Amino acid sequence: MRPILAAVVLVGCARDPAPAECPDVAVGDLVVTEIRGPQAAGDTLGVWVELYSVNAVDLEGTKIRFRKKDGSSETDVIVRRSLPVAAGQYATLGLFSDDTTRPGYIDYGMLGDYTASFLPAAAVDVEACGVRIDRAVYDSLPKMGTYSLGGAPSADSNDLPASWCTNAAMDGTSYPGTPQQANPACP
Repeated sequence: MRPILAAVVLVGCARDPAPAECPDVAVGDLVVTEIRGPQAAGDTLGVWVELYSVNAVDLEGTKIRFRKKDGSSETDVIVRRSLPVAAGQYATLGLFSDDTTRPGYIDYGMLGDYTASFLPAAAVDVEACGVRIDRAVYDSLPKMGTYSLGGAPSADSNDLPASWCTNAAMDGTSYPGTPQQANPACP
């Protein structure tokens, strides 16, 4: 792990402080693979973002930036505790308050940092030590299911809009999307 270059000042916050170090990852080592936005009324499964890890890494200190496409605003999320991800595995960060209330398909609750409304069109940047590791851009999210990267996860393929599609259901019996696992190929 490398020291984080910028200091974070927290005034009046109840959340954990930002970690003093960040993961030592290279560009393309983490890939945004799935985004589940707000769903129909009554949905309790939540909003989440899934990352794929090319190499084993602890995500503590990783920053995920949710930015409006026009750059007018952004919301930053920092992984504030140890979150190891093995090579070839997925981690799901969701809008849940903490580890005691998050469901089993969510690895990290990011609601302490994400206090704005989820953006209907955005760029999602994954950063470590001030370096952008990956970016995914979406124009809209499905109201049922997830915006999913089909095929083998790579930072190059997730730059192509044709690589993304709607993933309607994990196994036909539970929740829309495929958190913590590979997405089906896009048609």
